Amino acid sequence: MSGSKSGKALIFRPGKPIFCVYRKTCILQKVIVLEGFISVLSVTYFSSQTMRTLLLLLLSGSAAIAQSPVIDSLQNRLKQLLPDSSRVLTLHELATNYWWNGYDSLAIQALRQGMRVGKQANYPTGVIRARLALARIEADYLSDTKSAHAQLDTAQTESIAIHDLSLQGQVFLRRAQLYSNIMAKLPEARTLLQKALAKFLEAHDRRWEAQAYNELAIMQMGEGQYVEAINLWLKARRIQESMNDLKSLRATLPNLGAAYLKLNRYDDALACFAEGEKIANQLNDQMVKYFLMSRKAEIFEKKKQFPAALAIYLNLVKAYEKPYQPSSLARTYGAVGRMYIELKDYQKALTYSQLSQDTYRKTVEKSQEALEHNAQHNFGEIYLGLKQYNRVIPYAQAGLAWTRDVHEMRPERTAYLRQLAMAYDHLNQPAKALYYYKWYKAEADTMLNEEAIQKVTMASMTYDFEKKQQVTRLQQAQQKTRIASLENDQLEQSRNFLIALLVLSGGTLGYVFWSNRRLRTKNDELSRKNAEIEAALYRGQTMERKRVASELHDSVAAKVSALKWRLEAMDTSQFDGDQQREHNRLLDHMGEVYDDIRTISHNLMPEILEKQGLQAALIKLTDTLNVQNRTRFMLEVDDSGADVRGKTAYELYAISLELVNNILKHAKARSAGIVLHRQNGFLKLTIQDDGLGIDGSKFSDGVGMRNIQSRLERLGGTFFVSTPEPGGTCVDVEIPIAS
Repeated sequence: MSGSKSGKALIFRPGKPIFCVYRKTCILQKVIVLEGFISVLSVTYFSSQTMRTLLLLLLSGSAAIAQSPVIDSLQNRLKQLLPDSSRVLTLHELATNYWWNGYDSLAIQALRQGMRVGKQANYPTGVIRARLALARIEADYLSDTKSAHAQLDTAQTESIAIHDLSLQGQVFLRRAQLYSNIMAKLPEARTLLQKALAKFLEAHDRRWEAQAYNELAIMQMGEGQYVEAINLWLKARRIQESMNDLKSLRATLPNLGAAYLKLNRYDDALACFAEGEKIANQLNDQMVKYFLMSRKAEIFEKKKQFPAALAIYLNLVKAYEKPYQPSSLARTYGAVGRMYIELKDYQKALTYSQLSQDTYRKTVEKSQEALEHNAQHNFGEIYLGLKQYNRVIPYAQAGLAWTRDVHEMRPERTAYLRQLAMAYDHLNQPAKALYYYKWYKAEADTMLNEEAIQKVTMASMTYDFEKKQQVTRLQQAQQKTRIASLENDQLEQSRNFLIALLVLSGGTLGYVFWSNRRLRTKNDELSRKNAEIEAALYRGQTMERKRVASELHDSVAAKVSALKWRLEAMDTSQFDGDQQREHNRLLDHMGEVYDDIRTISHNLMPEILEKQGLQAALIKLTDTLNVQNRTRFMLEVDDSGADVRGKTAYELYAISLELVNNILKHAKARSAGIVLHRQNGFLKLTIQDDGLGIDGSKFSDGVGMRNIQSRLERLGGTFFVSTPEPGGTCVDVEIPIAS
């Protein structure tokens, strides 16, 4: 029997909340609520009562969204942005926050809008990222895998075209996530993850390298290889902590805790959950909190504290009902049913198990077969408890058929075999009871052996670590003892000598201290004066630039404009053809002179640069260039320049103007890009075009290059000119952020 796996390891994936590694999942409906309108993307039959319930859920979900300050802020920012790369990035961030809060349909809407804007703005990176995010959402449901694979196929072609290794690796990773829920595709999913990891290593992309380890760990966890999963998650954790990547750690820490929990290492698990909860509170991520709640319930369940576990699961039911999350809700219904079985309340157990099965089946496409093992197992246990043994057999047989020969589902298979053995035994069919009992014992012994190996391996790892710690502490203690002994010997030998030199040493130290203090005071005064002089010089330069800009705009530009008006007012009716052409040329030149004066006066000290900083000034510059010139300019800033102001902002803006003017005058380029980002303590500005290119030796002799070099010397920065492989020119500028 083919199909997907259900009811295995509960895992938290980065980006989306709780995820069951081996399950069959499809979305029930994708309904978008946007600006008061409801758009149904995939239509299936609903009763009138079901539709009313769904609409109420969506309206309550919209109210919850309106109360999210992050989403409100992003929506307000969108109203102020033009259709450029900044709008694409903001839409992607908005979609991510919708997704984190469980509003997948709104996330899909935002991503599709981002794709449209990215295509209009010629921003391929943003378009590719949107396609990858759409495929990632689909990995949670498997309702339209054909569309998801089509998005990934296009993303692969586009990422290869722009030579982006990291994006190529992300395509492999997202496709692996689509395959990871399908038993027949697991080997292919593992191969894709290895390819993704290789791409990330080649691209030196540490963030996505950690993500690849996370996905590989999820696969190991689903197969019961808990030690291997822990090692992979520890690798991911080290990378993410070194980068302070809280958004990724919020998934890694709970998953690592879940793996520890499988090996009954409660202290390690609780420590990971505590750190994960702290990060979830920082990011205001409710889905992580729900995942951690379910893990705490699992601990209570293992400790046989069923009422405490039941209370948590019932709270999770309410959480997953609004916003409606069918896969998580079906699994939680099953957990509630399991608790009622332990408490011998079989009627409530039956009610919640039926809810689990019904909710899960609604998430699955009619063309696919499905089985929710949480509910399936519960039905068998309920009818065993009610002593209705004939009703146990169909449920256990169906579950056994799904899990037969699937290594990853041995725990479920073992449970079904036990139910069959007990049912046939009570029905006085000893031959069948013995058959299933022997099978059950073989599976249970294998499972116990594998778990024992896992625990022994983990115990061995813990022992080795603690042994190394003990050896280290012993060596440190021995070293301290030797140092103390040596110090005592030296003190005895030098005591008399030190007494004789004590007075002289005290005088010398006093003089040195006084001299150092005096020198430090002078250095502080010089530094303060230099800072004051530099600040006064910048203020003076700023005032002078404003004055000159004002004079150019108010005086020179006005006079040129008046002169142009006079020329326009001349009576040219008596002019012959040559005079008429000369008159028109003069008018054109006067217009160009007027435009140049206005541009120069604006660029001397742009008002937006002073008020809003470098990022806003570059955005406005790019928009202006795209209106006035044939060369298409693209800007990517990622909020890197929002807080860059003052002298640093002006110098970088002037450098940008110099390089842009070179492109417009000499490059004959069809497109150019401006990228501003922070990396490793530096602010980096990259300006690249696809034009004719330039000779580095000639470029270094130009006045513009000397201007750039002098500006960078004042900022303590450097620049580098290169010619990319396809052609054109690339100039990389970097300055320390402290500048």
